[in-house]
Amino acid sequence: MTADVPNPEAAPFESGSFLMIPLGAGDARLTGLAATHQLTHASLSSPRPWINEGLAHFAQALYLEHDKGRQAALDYLMAHRSALHAVDPPDSSTSENRAERSLVNSTSEELIRTKALCVWWMLREMVGDSTLKKAIASYKPDEDKDPSYMPRLIAAQTERDLQWFFDDWLYNDRGLPNFKVESAFVRSATSNLFVLTITLENSGTAGAEVPVIIRMPKGETVKRIEVRAKSKATVRVETPAAPQEIVVNDGSVPESETKDNVFKVAPPQS
Repeated sequence: MTADVPNPEAAPFESGSFLMIPLGAGDARLTGLAATHQLTHASLSSPRPWINEGLAHFAQALYLEHDKGRQAALDYLMAHRSALHAVDPPDSSTSENRAERSLVNSTSEELIRTKALCVWWMLREMVGDSTLKKAIASYKPDEDKDPSYMPRLIAAQTERDLQWFFDDWLYNDRGLPNFKVESAFVRSATSNLFVLTITLENSGTAGAEVPVIIRMPKGETVKRIEVRAKSKATVRVETPAAPQEIVVNDGSVPESETKDNVFKVAPPQS
């Protein structure tokens, strides 16, 4: 159910079965968010909180993307993200504690809404819209007898190895990734072709596939790079102009730190 919040500047929040939202603010998007949240619950009900609440918030992000574009959806993700830093496990966490605080077992409001939202968004970007839709459509609540049921449905729709992702984000609470460009150099292949070699480091305790934005004098290109926890990955990207700047992560992947996400590229080698 939806209840109005008198303060038109208040952020939407949930209380029990109520979605508290400033409906009188005159912003049709708020009403749309409320309707999207309710319709998602009506169309899919799961006994697992990370699925039930996570999908409802994920649907709201999709609504914003459709209504106002990708940046509006990313702003929504980032607005919900501060809570994740408070529950990020310390380095001293044992494997038992990480499993106990895993998303599949959690009833924590911060995890089943905020973290689950991020997980669904990352999965969508990794496997694609159609693949994720097929997995969700095949979900049957009465057959959900163990925590691996939904991950198996998703894995069955793709040839990608997703076990590492499920281990880091669903079955354990391993914290967050932390990306930076360790090195990058570009060389001129022809008059209108450049080859950029990027080494990306993830010093965090969870792996992710992160978008890397390569900016040129006119335009940009995006490369998605999978970097496991405490690991590095090197990729080569061809560009039509000499790259000037690399930006790691557009806000779609939660990170523990973002201060090292911009890297200036030196002029190309001949």
